[in-house]
Amino acid sequence: MTPVIFQLPAPVGEVLARLAAAGFEAWCVGGCVRDTLLGKRPFDWDVATSARPEETRAVFAGERLVEVGAAHGTIALVPPEGHPIEITTFRSDGEYTDARHPDSVTFSRRLEDDLSRRDFTVNAMAYHPDRGLVDLFHGREDLEQGLLRCVGDPARRFQEDALRILRCLRFASQLGFAIQQSTGAALWEEKGRLQTLSHERVREELTKLLCGENAAPVLREYAGILFTLLPELAPMKGCAQETPYHCFDVWEHTLHALEHAPADAALRWAALLHDTGKPARKTFSPDGVAHFYGHPPESGRVARRVLTRLRFSKREAEWIASLVDHHEDPMPMGEKALKRLLGQHGEAFVFTLFQLQEADLSAKAPGVFQRRLPDLEGSRARARAILERGDCLTLGDLALSGEDLKALGIPPGPEMGSLLRRLLDAVQEGGVPNQAAALERLALCLWREEGYKK
Repeated sequence: MTPVIFQLPAPVGEVLARLAAAGFEAWCVGGCVRDTLLGKRPFDWDVATSARPEETRAVFAGERLVEVGAAHGTIALVPPEGHPIEITTFRSDGEYTDARHPDSVTFSRRLEDDLSRRDFTVNAMAYHPDRGLVDLFHGREDLEQGLLRCVGDPARRFQEDALRILRCLRFASQLGFAIQQSTGAALWEEKGRLQTLSHERVREELTKLLCGENAAPVLREYAGILFTLLPELAPMKGCAQETPYHCFDVWEHTLHALEHAPADAALRWAALLHDTGKPARKTFSPDGVAHFYGHPPESGRVARRVLTRLRFSKREAEWIASLVDHHEDPMPMGEKALKRLLGQHGEAFVFTLFQLQEADLSAKAPGVFQRRLPDLEGSRARARAILERGDCLTLGDLALSGEDLKALGIPPGPEMGSLLRRLLDAVQEGGVPNQAAALERLALCLWREEGYKK
């Protein structure tokens, strides 16, 4: 194996040096060691030490310290520059009766005890600039082979903490690693424990998984584990699409769309959920061709249910679900439809929708993408032209405001709001220029002639 070369950030080196000067062992551990060995720059650096929490506080007296997990021996040092450095006492864990956290921890003076409690071999290595790499479980070898293997008995690791099941799939997605056979078998055996996890932690891990470069193959192989958490997705697997536009069942189509979608969290979630309504909407015409009429709004309903359960914010959930609602909007989009969409959801949403539509096309039968891409590009070009011209897209863009209508004698209220929307429609349809005088004339005409006035 090639020699280990680490370039520690100065604050991390200082943490190690100060603990050593006080008579304690201290090592870089976990993901920062793994990522460095993979040639990546770690985002966070974690330090494990023989110092008890109170001893750590004494060593760094006068520094900014944050108690992030004192019961489990973790204190974060916040340097003047850079990210917080978590400093955790060597420990061994007690029983995990809640399948998530140890009921108790026993602080230790031995690095071996701390490494032995960790989840995967690639995360169970330690490094010190003077003492080199400590690798008790052949984690470096597993890194070089691209293998995820539990430390010790896999079933026990997953029984202790069910989140490790999702972490295993997430690491496989992010790193492109295979899952070692006995570890993979334990994933299936213990998947029922996923029901004990908080919805927030499930959301966080699934989002990281979905954004990994290898999300599609991982979900393909371990679909049943995902369905334990998101049963709404299970009917897609095996739901054939007997149409000229498709060559995969709904689940396989979804995985291909996911693979072609840029690794943006909201976009990847929209790709995962965009066809969840298809199985419930499947019908056949007399010639044996399948149809999925009304599946976008049905998929949107399923998406909102899933996203709400996973505790997405209202804004995030509505953004993703609205992408699902609109993913089958006709292409190329007409100018009026595009202006309405831009006005309602904004530029970022519309161009993200185009990315979803492109990923969707990429996952269809051979030839469909090539035939339909010009239509999609036409929508993109038309949207850019609308934005470049500065066309009227929202009520705020109108040359006439509610205050102007009040000056014309039209009282505020629901009727005024309806009237303003009529004026916006007229401008977007090209029936009237966005000029105050023209809008005043139309407003008075509509008010007098179409029954708004009491």
